[in-house]
Amino acid sequence: MNRSKKGIVDYVIIIISPILLLTIWQVVTDKGWINGAIMPSPKKVIEAFKSLIVTGKYWEQFSASLFRVSIGFTVGTVAGVAIGVLTGLFKKVDDLVTVIFSVLRSIPTIGLIPLFILWCGIGEESKIIIISLGTFWSVLLNTQRGISGTDAKLLEVARILQKNRFVVLSKIVIPAALPSLFTGIRLGISGAWRSVIAAEMIASVRGIGYMIQYAREMSQPAVMFVGLLTLGVVGLALDLVVKWLEKRLIYWS
Repeated sequence: MNRSKKGIVDYVIIIISPILLLTIWQVVTDKGWINGAIMPSPKKVIEAFKSLIVTGKYWEQFSASLFRVSIGFTVGTVAGVAIGVLTGLFKKVDDLVTVIFSVLRSIPTIGLIPLFILWCGIGEESKIIIISLGTFWSVLLNTQRGISGTDAKLLEVARILQKNRFVVLSKIVIPAALPSLFTGIRLGISGAWRSVIAAEMIASVRGIGYMIQYAREMSQPAVMFVGLLTLGVVGLALDLVVKWLEKRLIYWS
């Protein structure tokens, strides 16, 4: 099978697999094999989604979560890249913070939510800090790994050619670290969304997490599935965007 035919087959499989899953889901709920009170059919989920769109509630909740994730993800990514570069380049800096970071990284982000609520209240600050932390560790570790994993032969050639530190950093170290950095960003995006949902479930009156939690309390499983599917679709879209950027920026890979 040539490459073009294989590509067409791959796309067909990608399209058919979710359609097949939805069809099976609809059939088993219509047949009553699954209790519709706890597992709504795709049709009911779509109806719930349309209702939320018409009333404007969906965009209110989604925009609140998107705003928080945008700020928290940006802060966490910038901090992760900056500290990752420092710890990757300078061993003394890495030795200074490695024990502290190892301890903090072992604490689940969701476990810190009550602490930040105590310190910052239930406003936006606590949620954005939690989202930033949910992004920070993945970006930090992957940036650090990419920096420290730079090919020693390239660094040796740069030293022989007497290249200054800026040239070495911009032409060798950073390009070598980009694949790991993009891996960290992809993981950071999923971490950011997990963090915002957890924070909104615990202390919020707006957002997708709040919508899911409120729907659970009101026994509205279809609305819960709208929120969960929103997370899945948005996560997929963002991941595809990052992968597209990675291919364009790391064209030599």
